[in-house]
Amino acid sequence: MDCIESPESSSIVRFCYDGRKEILRVEFQNGGVYNYYDVPDSVFKQMSQASSKGKFFMDNVREEYDYMRV
Repeated sequence: MDCIESPESSSIVRFCYDGRKEILRVEFQNGGVYNYYDVPDSVFKQMSQASSKGKFFMDNVREEYDYMRV
């Protein structure tokens, strides 16, 4: 799983991606950890390069993919 730390974000601590399973795991500042399913590699790459990880997540991931708290 490839992980990216996000110290500049006020909402996301880190996010990790398993390209084989297309799972994006997001760890939030409030302690919540969620898996998002069927997320394409392109979304992970775009999130990695986004200037605001939290805004990208809200606009492109949160309501777009099935998820489960882990």
